[in-house]
Amino acid sequence: MIRADGLIVTNRHVIAGARVIRVRLTDAREVPATIVGSDAITDIALLKAKVDHLPVLRLGSSSAVAVGDAVIAIGNPFGLGQSVSAGIVSARGRILEDDPYIDFLQTDAAINRGNSGGPLLALDGTVVGVTSAIFSPSGGSVGLGFAIPAETVSSIIGQLEAHGRVERGYLGISAQEPTPVLAKALGMKKPTGAL
Repeated sequence: MIRADGLIVTNRHVIAGARVIRVRLTDAREVPATIVGSDAITDIALLKAKVDHLPVLRLGSSSAVAVGDAVIAIGNPFGLGQSVSAGIVSARGRILEDDPYIDFLQTDAAINRGNSGGPLLALDGTVVGVTSAIFSPSGGSVGLGFAIPAETVSSIIGQLEAHGRVERGYLGISAQEPTPVLAKALGMKKPTGAL
């Protein structure tokens, strides 16, 4: 929960394909929620639950934590109920093959199925990331968990709330190294630079 009026951040893969979304609160109430918007590239979704006056977490900055700093992950691993695990920031700016557009925070805090979309907190209680992925040969935590940095989350949810989707700019260019044949065809003395 990032706002007392029921605005919730989670992972897109948590709600993908859902026809009905219900949010279970810490007091065991279940409330309906709707999708405000989601973004496949960053795996972020923004939900609106029909509830008011909830305690919220504050999005902080992942730059506030360094490798070796203690962090806490909150989630619902394997559907057991809310639980907390602790660890450290193992690396910053980690790129994963399946998600090349995100510079993940890596942590050894136990993250399992059900932790996705939960907060990764600094010791002062601010959210520094949203847990999203693990590397695991067994399907359970082996100390290689990854969180989307709070700055990424912040920029995405701003667009999701405003537009329901993320609009990205792009450059329609590509480059190649000039070969001797291309250089000759272009009247270049040597194949240097980029084409």
